[in-house]
Formats: sequence, structure tokens, C-alpha cells
Amino acid sequence: MRFALLLLLLLLWALPVRADAPPAVLDVLLPGGRVTESIASQFEANPLPRDREFRIVELGRDSHTSHHLVWIRDREIPHRHDGHDLFVVIVRGHGGMRLGNEERPVGEGSILYVPRGTVHAFRNAAEQPAVAYAVYAPAFDGQDRVEVSE
Repeated sequence: MRFALLLLLLLLWALPVRADAPPAVLDVLLPGGRVTESIASQFEANPLPRDREFRIVELGRDSHTSHHLVWIRDREIPHRHDGHDLFVVIVRGHGGMRLGNEERPVGEGSILYVPRGTVHAFRNAAEQPAVAYAVYAPAFDGQDRVEVSE
């Protein structure tokens, strides 16, 4: 029974995307206006330089949240944010996400919630840099990143 279910899921996953389906977009309503752009255009506009392992680009903020694209070539240093909750959507790539003391596999489309104070770190297993959409609540101040030694 499990094999049949797995086979069905694999077949559904392998179905082609409809030709008339719109491309994946970033659609965010911010105080300065609505931002609607293709995800691919964000990759092109904000590439990860070859000599960098990590890059975070703020897309916008409001009084409660800040929105970012995050590139990771290899891995993050385990860290926590004591004053911020974090929501992450893996847009490109795959690997492992540590939450607390446990790492689990994640891939494109994975949605992660990291409560404030939780040690976390992403490890990229893809050949290309992984990219994630990250939302901090409250808006990230750039100071609340506490590295944790193993």
C-alpha cells in the first residue's frame, strides 16, 4: 500500500507544469506600495558573488515585519535570534535545516518557522547557491544574531 501511494505521489510530482500557468512571483504589499516581481528577476538582480558564501538582501519592511532574500552557498553558522521570529520559504536548492538540536531534510517549497531563541542553521546540499525568502517579526534590526558554538 505504501509503495502504491509513493508511486502515485512520484507520478503526480513528475507531471509537467501547465504551459499557461503563471511564473512564480514575489507579491508583497509594503508601505511604499505593492511589489510584484518574478522570483527569477530577483535572482538576476541580486546574484551571490562568487567570492561570498552568504548574502541577505532586504526587499522591504513595515512596522511589524521585514522581508528578505537569502543566498547560502554552503552553510550557515548555527545561531539564534532572541528578539525575532523567522518564517522561511526555500525558493531554490535543498539541504538540511537545523532547528534546535535536530536537522531534517528540506527542499524547494519547504516552509519553516523558527521561533525566537531557537538555534537554527541551513546546510546547502545543491550545486548552486540555495535561495530562501525570509520574513522576520518584528522587523529585523541587523543586530539580533547570536552565533552558537557547537
